[in-house]
Amino acid sequence: MISVCMATYNGEAFVREQLLSILSQLSAEDEVLIADDGSTDATLEIIQSLKDPRIQIIPPSPRRLGPVYNLERVLSRAQGKWIFLADQDDVWLPGKVSKVLAEFEKTAADCILHDAFFYRKNQEGTWECGNRIFEIRPPHHGIFSNVKKNSYTGCCMAFRRNLLDKALPFPQSLPMHDQWIGLCAEKTKKARFLREPLIKYRIHLHNATDLANGKRASLGQKILWRWSLVRILLSRLGR
Repeated sequence: MISVCMATYNGEAFVREQLLSILSQLSAEDEVLIADDGSTDATLEIIQSLKDPRIQIIPPSPRRLGPVYNLERVLSRAQGKWIFLADQDDVWLPGKVSKVLAEFEKTAADCILHDAFFYRKNQEGTWECGNRIFEIRPPHHGIFSNVKKNSYTGCCMAFRRNLLDKALPFPQSLPMHDQWIGLCAEKTKKARFLREPLIKYRIHLHNATDLANGKRASLGQKILWRWSLVRILLSRLGR
């Protein structure tokens, strides 16, 4: 059984196409778990309009949690043997699920990180394919190497249930969920990189993380994030 986990917030422009690209690759026994973080647009109405029994919308939190801890709510409900992370604004390419599952079987990995194509709108408003995430962020192994420079992008990740059990609950003040899950995978030494692009990563003004356009946190924020991760590593992964 596969659990696809998605956190949404004001994603009405994208979420329908993304969900259709996901659902077309799942079996009747699989599940798509969604936690919305207080959308003020039609995101929830669009999701509900699909009327697909595989979609489960988690009851809302009384307050906004942000993308990291909203996703934690989804992950804590996942029942599948394999967990796939999905952003609301991407598109899964045909064959993504079967190729990732084949890589799990071939490598006995706990976590698969695959490549993705960047997509941007041109002046005519049409989405155009650009370069790849792995060209901008070449993946690499090692715990402290990934504290220094993160390889892991959540929407390109899938992992086994045993890794989810290690990653949850998320530590307090976690800066990035994907980096944390990736570090847990690096601890097991069973993370593998699949160098085939399997999603369209759409670049737009409201991306929670902008990998392509060079928007970066301040130096002070980077230092605080890394110190937080080191502290968490020492307290959690060393046990």
